[in-house]
Amino acid sequence: MDDDRIKKAVLGAIEKSVDAHELAEVVRAFARGPRPTLPETADLPAPTAGAQRLLTRIVLGDILDDSILAARPQDRTFALRLFFGELSRLLATDGEDGSAADAAFTLASGLNFFFRAPMDAESKMRMGFAVSRQLYVVAHAAHLDPELVGKAAPLLAALMTNELERLKFESVDHVKVFDSQVHERAPGSDPTAFNVVRPASFLCRVAANGAVKIKAEVIT
Repeated sequence: MDDDRIKKAVLGAIEKSVDAHELAEVVRAFARGPRPTLPETADLPAPTAGAQRLLTRIVLGDILDDSILAARPQDRTFALRLFFGELSRLLATDGEDGSAADAAFTLASGLNFFFRAPMDAESKMRMGFAVSRQLYVVAHAAHLDPELVGKAAPLLAALMTNELERLKFESVDHVKVFDSQVHERAPGSDPTAFNVVRPASFLCRVAANGAVKIKAEVIT
């Protein structure tokens, strides 16, 4: 599935699952450009219920269970809760960090399509792999804490694996040395270097025997 087909499929899924009026409210709320200057004491209207519901859906608040949404610092899934909190923050970013906000919206859209839209097994795997790439685009663009990403990535990979048939995603955040059997250098890498600077996608394996389906992309 190429980039154009992915974009069209994501937009189609959003069109089917989101009320146009609610989407318009959110777009108006976060549109870039000159804003009227309001006094600090002005009574600002609260977000409508429709806008709140849509934003909750965008960050998968209606899909993730309480083991993630209500995770505490001592819980294994706490890093994933923090990551989705960062994603929510980036989606609401205006002006200064526009590129990171755009990257975050692309990631959120991809995650929604991956988890919500019906598709065949091969397309699901390809879509998931594209989403994993975008995860690291966001992490790099937004300068997210590498420790947080390193803890959240395997949890997200496991969550996405639940949607696959006979395949599984794995994060490679812990790997520091390039291995051509499981890695592929991403654009921008030093082709002569063997130290992994940062991951750029998940690894995809066949669940039954561990064979590599798609190599993980890394920056060396």
